[in-house]
Amino acid sequence: MNLQDDDGLSLIELIIVVLLIGVLGVVIGMIFINSVKAQDTVTTTTEATNSGQLYGQSIERAMRNAQAFDVTDGGRMLRVQTSLAGAKQCQAFWITAPSGSSDDALYMTSSASALPGALTSSWPKPWHEVGGVATGGSGVYFASGGDRVSFSFNIKTDAAPVTITGSAARRFPSTGGANTCW
Repeated sequence: MNLQDDDGLSLIELIIVVLLIGVLGVVIGMIFINSVKAQDTVTTTTEATNSGQLYGQSIERAMRNAQAFDVTDGGRMLRVQTSLAGAKQCQAFWITAPSGSSDDALYMTSSASALPGALTSSWPKPWHEVGGVATGGSGVYFASGGDRVSFSFNIKTDAAPVTITGSAARRFPSTGGANTCW
């Protein structure tokens, strides 16, 4: 009786090993692909949140130091005249579509002189234009009431939109001086 069999692997055994390695490779590949997609989603959501928060904080800072403000363009533009460090500054926040785009983008500019009433080449590039910006449900981005401005907008991402809302009031009553920002 011969107890040693040195014939090696049969073709069936080899095919089963190759199939098991293939299935294992597909499972590991899918886990890797899904983790990369999840990371991309987290990254775009984080970037949108950061952009929206910075934009909102800039609006709140301008409004706290406002001598005068105006909401125009159907609630799409906020213009603020401030006095920071003793110098007059005109600031504008505008949410509108850049040329050639159907999605709105966040814009902000400041000047020591009067602001343009429309988007011009002097305005810097948008803060956030990837994915676009939409109103926060009310149909307008900015709304004013008394000495307070409220803002609400959604920044579109690959996942759910990031909602940014807030309101800010002037700390000091209007000085009654001439408004030279618009």
